Amino acid sequence: MKMSAQDLKDQGNRLFIARKYEEAISCYSKAIQLRCPTVPTYFTNRALCYLKLKQWELASQDCKRALDMDSSLVKGHFFFGQALLEMECCDEAIVHLQRAKDLAKEQKMNFGDDIADQLRLAKKKQIGRASCRERV
Repeated sequence: MKMSAQDLKDQGNRLFIARKYEEAISCYSKAIQLRCPTVPTYFTNRALCYLKLKQWELASQDCKRALDMDSSLVKGHFFFGQALLEMECCDEAIVHLQRAKDLAKEQKMNFGDDIADQLRLAKKKQIGRASCRERV
C-alpha cells in the first residue's frame, strides 16, 4: 500500500513525538516529494526536526521555503528566528521572532511564553554583542 503525503506527515508527527527526528525528517521529505513542494507545513515540521538536531542551516532553509509559500506562518517565523539566533544572526532573528509573536496574537494562537522567551534571549544576545563591539 502506497502512503499518501498526509499519511507520511502523520507518521512523521508520530516519529517526532517519539524523538526519532531523523526518521521523521525522512517522512516529511517523502511527503514533500509526493506533493510537489507546495505544502508549507511539511517544511516547518521538517525544520523543527532540524532544530532538535541542531542543524541550524537546514532548519533555516526549510523555514525560508515555507515562508515563501505563506508569509503568515507563525511556526515558520518562530523556527526561522530560533535557527537564526543559533547562527548568531541576532538582528534577523529578532525580526522573525517579533513577527511570530505578532502573528500568533493576530491569529489567536497560544505558544505560551515560548516565542516571548526566544525574543528576549535574542535581544539579550544582541545587546551582549553590541557591548562586545564597543569594548574593541
